[in-house]
Amino acid sequence: MADGDEQEPDYDDGRNVGDWNSRYETRAWIQISIEFVVLLLYLLVAGYFLLEAVTGKPESVTKEGLVYSPALGVYFIEEHLKWIALATAGFVGGAVFDLKWLYHSVAKGIWNVDRCLWRIIVPFNSSMVSLFTGFLFASGVIPFLRNESFEDFYVLLGFGFVFGYFSDNILAALQNLAKQVFGTLNDG
Repeated sequence: MADGDEQEPDYDDGRNVGDWNSRYETRAWIQISIEFVVLLLYLLVAGYFLLEAVTGKPESVTKEGLVYSPALGVYFIEEHLKWIALATAGFVGGAVFDLKWLYHSVAKGIWNVDRCLWRIIVPFNSSMVSLFTGFLFASGVIPFLRNESFEDFYVLLGFGFVFGYFSDNILAALQNLAKQVFGTLNDG
């Protein structure tokens, strides 16, 4: 291949035409299916709570500044609701990333049972990364956004989703930054 030539995508997964048999045994397909259902349930439940937050009625705000959530049956401090929404949007972003990774790994033949724990935990990690990345931006520690950016609920949700979807990249960047600033235990 000459310099500058781009490699064509491997849409056939390196398989011969007509080779339709699965690479995976029934036991693997059972686990793949269970993981798929768990991730869909994650999305449905988190999506329900986000929809509830977005379509909340202004009359649900009390004079004390509390917001009633019919979905949870509890009152929240109005300011806290946006951070809960940011974390939930991050959870959704992580679940979408996880679903994409699941179908790509199955299709490419690189799915393995040992990553099950990773696949189940990713949305929870994404939620926390999203929340604390939002805190860093809102506080001004990371001067990329103005604090007022998070006042718009839809901007907040959008950033939450993006922070959650790319949470693995955010954690890797933070780890590289920490290595540069603090070094490692092996550096002596």
